[in-house]
Amino acid sequence: MFIAGKDSYSQQDPHFTHYMFNRSIYNPANFGLSDGISVVGVFRNQWLGFKDPEGNIVSPVTVEATADAPIRILHGGIGFGVMQDKLGFTSNLDVKLGYAFHAYIGNNLLSIGANVDLNNVSHDNSKYITTDNEPVNLGGNDKGAVVTDMAVGLIFKNPKYYISLSSNKVLETKKELEGQSSIALQNRRHYYANVGYNFTLPAYPNFVFMPTALIYSDGKVFQTNFMAMAKYNNKIWGGVGYRFQDAINLIIGTEFNDIEIGYAFDIPISGLGIRTFGSHEIMMRYLFKIERQKTNTGYRNTRFL
Repeated sequence: MFIAGKDSYSQQDPHFTHYMFNRSIYNPANFGLSDGISVVGVFRNQWLGFKDPEGNIVSPVTVEATADAPIRILHGGIGFGVMQDKLGFTSNLDVKLGYAFHAYIGNNLLSIGANVDLNNVSHDNSKYITTDNEPVNLGGNDKGAVVTDMAVGLIFKNPKYYISLSSNKVLETKKELEGQSSIALQNRRHYYANVGYNFTLPAYPNFVFMPTALIYSDGKVFQTNFMAMAKYNNKIWGGVGYRFQDAINLIIGTEFNDIEIGYAFDIPISGLGIRTFGSHEIMMRYLFKIERQKTNTGYRNTRFL
């Protein structure tokens, strides 16, 4: 989040290197697409060690968790998410709740979803300074606002690939900060396009190759992410990615007992990022399968052998 002009704040969604493991972050149509209850948590510390001229640590830190499950009676799935995003002296607590409708077309699945967002944004105004090293007079130390908005999206997928399109902060809600009639929080609409494809090569049947791409924009800033990943024996994965003019991404992970754990390191290449120790991200996902395997509960009676 940053100051835009003299009288407004504008929100910018955080980005994640593990976007392919938790599409619910960007698209509510992902709710209920797993085979059971999916719980995902991500911790991201971006630009580790980045400080302002006063020595304050201002590197972005984001913690998010989502949970979703298919609900047969609703012909779709429901999802819940919570995210704490801290950027400099601004803190944003985001809570979302949504539903996705699933329609099957042969082996293909079309999902259309929506969720409501509740954002609680606060600022420690005492830490802001001007270029002349003078404090910014915003009328107090802690100012904030509670803003409601929504997101919509659709996903088309089959066993080989998926296409995801979505938009967050659709309503572009604007609300004045507490006690400040001249300073307002302004949401900015975001657009996302995400595609992924899974394939194997006959010469390497134990490997599944999973290239993905994420493109997003808020109408002014345009960003692209590309990731080339491979999974071995359906247990271990690794990959290399590129975020345009921002970072080179390295990702590794493993899966055991329906638990996935991943780590990503972003090597900064931008002028701002090279002043830091890079960005670190940890992901954990657990899938509680709803479908129970059928077991043979019958027995043989010796009288009928």
